[in-house]
Amino acid sequence: MTRLVLLVIVLCAATPANATTRSYSFPLVDGHRVSACLADGATCGKPVADAFCKEQGFAESVMFAREEVAEARALDVREAPVTGPQAAFKRIKCYLPLEQVQAVK
Repeated sequence: MTRLVLLVIVLCAATPANATTRSYSFPLVDGHRVSACLADGATCGKPVADAFCKEQGFAESVMFAREEVAEARALDVREAPVTGPQAAFKRIKCYLPLEQVQAVK
């Protein structure tokens, strides 16, 4: 029970109360799953999740999960989907500090 309480406290502290977040499940770009890598194949993970969040009006990503898919599209090349098995984002959680939310309003 103590471990559960500690886990809840840690999870609540992970995102400040003075912020806004949004989770995207199976995020899409132009109707296709978002590749976890840019077209160069070298830039993967957090930088790509951050770029997705910025396109959605957030400051950065605070969490993401990946999975293997048959087809996904890189954020930086939107002419055609990339084919072949590759990692795509299953979930991305985006974050925007409250002071930035208030500045937008």
